[in-house]
Amino acid sequence: MAAVLLPALAFGQAPTSAPAAAAGEKPNFTGTYAFVQKRSDDLQEMIGRAVGPGSTLNNKKSEQARVWIHDWLEGIVADPEKKILTIEHNAQLFSSGLGDEVNRYYFGREATSRGPGGGLNKVTVAWNGDQIVTMEKQDKEKGKGSITAIYTLLPDKKTLLVAWRLEHESLMHPLEVKLAFERTH
Repeated sequence: MAAVLLPALAFGQAPTSAPAAAAGEKPNFTGTYAFVQKRSDDLQEMIGRAVGPGSTLNNKKSEQARVWIHDWLEGIVADPEKKILTIEHNAQLFSSGLGDEVNRYYFGREATSRGPGGGLNKVTVAWNGDQIVTMEKQDKEKGKGSITAIYTLLPDKKTLLVAWRLEHESLMHPLEVKLAFERTH
């Protein structure tokens, strides 16, 4: 999932804002974007380091979850349709998806979605300066993981950077990647 694009997108640091088009206006992320591998982290390498091998090492249930996450992420890497990001954005909604997997987030309200492993996630979207931050977190009873994405549209209005972080108790450490996309429509 990608090489370091901007130091400000590194997790653990406060995100910085790109200049807005005009004072008080937020950027409009609506569009179709193509993945730019050469400006992104190496997804397979990052998956291997954070998630580990694609097979179980023992019979622990956490190993099964880790292998499932590994296979899910490798499937994203291998699917050419997953290299096209589509975003619909207005004052109420932020919809983002790779291929046919689309997530809808509504500003100002928490929603519930079904996670990739079938559990329930609490989902939110919020502005942080000129960036949009989405978060999916397993409900407190399960409390095993979360996915956070920080979307930054650069001043050229064509380049989109996405800093993505997956946490789950079965991983060796959180998976943090930086992805670059170029607007096609």
